[in-house]
Amino acid sequence: MFQFLKVIPIILSGVIIGIILYQSLLIAPSINKLLSTQDASIYLRYVWPKFFIIIAAISLISWILILNFSPDQNTAKIISIISFTLMVICYVLIPIMNSAKDSANDTLFIFLHATSMILTLVTLLINIFLIVKWKY
Repeated sequence: MFQFLKVIPIILSGVIIGIILYQSLLIAPSINKLLSTQDASIYLRYVWPKFFIIIAAISLISWILILNFSPDQNTAKIISIISFTLMVICYVLIPIMNSAKDSANDTLFIFLHATSMILTLVTLLINIFLIVKWKY
């Protein structure tokens, strides 16, 4: 049982990778093609906060498990807490981004949207790195 608990963070990083790829490559583009701009906006404003919170929660759980069952995995500890932090930042940006969109402040919206995309991409890459650098 203890051995299984030691590798759960690897599985959780795989889950994070899967969620990011699924949402970013399949769901979001499909929604923008299938729904009107207004309907897509309503749906995406509902889904994206949950996306960021779920990944933040998974990252936090991973960090806690690493601390308790794999304390020698220093790189994994750092990656998990960075992943958590980046997703919290993205979550905090959502209302500001929505306000910018609603007030037609396109410059601010584009900047914030690009920021959240870059932070999500970094989260994807560091979780891939966590799996690659895990000490077995």
